Amino acid sequence: MKKTNKYLKACLWVGLLSSFTIFYGQEKENDLSIQEVTVIKSYTPSLSEVFKIRVQPSVIDSIRKEKSVVRYSIFSVPVASTFIPSKGSARVLQKKKSAPKYNATVSTAFGNFNNLSMDHSAQIDLDRRQKVSWLMRFNGFFKDLPYQELTTQQNATLVHLGYQHDSNTIASSSQLSFRSHAFNLYGTQDPIEDDLVLRFLDPKQQINYLSLKSQWQWYNIVLKKADITAHLTTDSFNTNELQIELNTKLQLPIGSFFVNAVPSVQYINNEFAADYLFNTPSAFASGVSQMELSLSSGKNRFKFKIGAKAAYGFGDDFEDQNIFVLPILDLSFKPKKGNFTPFLKVSGELSQNSFRNFSDQNPYTAPAIVLEKTHIPYAFQLGTRTKLVAGWEFTMNAYYQKSENTPLFRSFGLDNRNSDYTAFRYGNTFEVIYKEMETLGFDASVMAAFKNGGSLSFKAHWRDYSLADETEPLNLPGLQFKFNTNIKIWQKIFLQTNIIFWGAREHSFQDIFNNQSLSAAHKIIELPSFVDAEVKLTYQLNDRWDVYFKAENIFNAKQFHWANYQVYGARFLTGIRYNFDLNF
Repeated sequence: MKKTNKYLKACLWVGLLSSFTIFYGQEKENDLSIQEVTVIKSYTPSLSEVFKIRVQPSVIDSIRKEKSVVRYSIFSVPVASTFIPSKGSARVLQKKKSAPKYNATVSTAFGNFNNLSMDHSAQIDLDRRQKVSWLMRFNGFFKDLPYQELTTQQNATLVHLGYQHDSNTIASSSQLSFRSHAFNLYGTQDPIEDDLVLRFLDPKQQINYLSLKSQWQWYNIVLKKADITAHLTTDSFNTNELQIELNTKLQLPIGSFFVNAVPSVQYINNEFAADYLFNTPSAFASGVSQMELSLSSGKNRFKFKIGAKAAYGFGDDFEDQNIFVLPILDLSFKPKKGNFTPFLKVSGELSQNSFRNFSDQNPYTAPAIVLEKTHIPYAFQLGTRTKLVAGWEFTMNAYYQKSENTPLFRSFGLDNRNSDYTAFRYGNTFEVIYKEMETLGFDASVMAAFKNGGSLSFKAHWRDYSLADETEPLNLPGLQFKFNTNIKIWQKIFLQTNIIFWGAREHSFQDIFNNQSLSAAHKIIELPSFVDAEVKLTYQLNDRWDVYFKAENIFNAKQFHWANYQVYGARFLTGIRYNFDLNF
């Protein structure tokens, strides 16, 4: 019985252990079969998530210092206030009224010495690409100067027509102008005492200038510019002079550089009714063809142009030498820091002189002069430009030039052979002589542009002349100043000033005596310096009407550039201007 119980107990324990083993094995299998699978998908952002607040990740770092929490409270303090808010509406911004622009204007003015001035100009747009313009101007003095034996009345007329055409590939401009200057040759060295001469002498001289010019500019081809100019000059003494000039410019870009070629041709044909010495007709014909080759660059801080010009002369003026070579050098450097831009220029020139150019400088040039070319082998300019203040530009440079056949004005003597009362043979006109000269000088200038459209300029020139034959540099001042302003001094008041200063210079003349030879010795005297100043004050009545007051020669100088020629004293003009529109 006991054995049976032991046997049953043993069987029971074996069964329990088997059951536990089976149960434990099944539980282990269930744990391995159940797994969590995480599928990761790439994130594609969308516009809707742009403004979502990002969750800042928390950083577990023992070194990181926690931010201190700031706790504050707001409490009120009683304040006695005297502020009373203004009752009203917000200010509405209004568009500034712009002044109307008119395409035509006309003006007239009257002054002492029976001075009459008239002016009319217009510029009309035919369409978006074409425009025409014209200008007509007259200014005259119809009262003689006191204490003069010959009449001193004079007037000047200008008529100008222009046409302009612009497109995306080409721009052209053509101009036709006519100028006429009528005056009298009253500046004799000594008074004319012969009543017969005073009775039959007509001192009037009228020089007419007719000019035609056409300019063309291309943007997208190698040929960049071309222009042709023609001048026809005549006067009261049967002078005829024709000048023709043709210039072209070709430019080929190579990387950041440009290869420039500028061929040109100039021609002059002049005829005087009689020269001064032999009183016989004279003729002159001459021309110059030039080719300029250069390499240039203007895109970097260092800008340069280097090359040479070859010139070939033909005709009456080039019997001794025909071929000339002239230098071309233009260097400038603008530093990255600093406002000073140093520059160096070396150039040469071969120019043809003409009666037209001389009479522009000196209207009392005799229509019986000798014409010669002027050759400048080299000229140097070394200086700097700077802009210390916005809108203001300062320039200063040293200057040196060597020239051959430099033209100088010298007074003609009295021609005792003058039996036909030719007006320019009474010692009252100038001849042109030519000298070899070296010039040393210094230039300084100030240019300013203001926000209201005004401007200011000042230029000063100092020169020291040295002639090869040790004679005097006739009618060349050592010091010159030019000052110009155009400013708005009040809402409707505008001021314009023009001031010119010429320093002392030498003048050459012959004493007048009976049976005087034209080759008699000349004497030298010094002409005093002078200031020619004019001021114009304009008041704008409205958009269309202006009134102005103009004062000329306000320092009442008796003489300006040329000896023996007294000028009109202080002059005052009052005028009115009307602006309007012209439509076709």
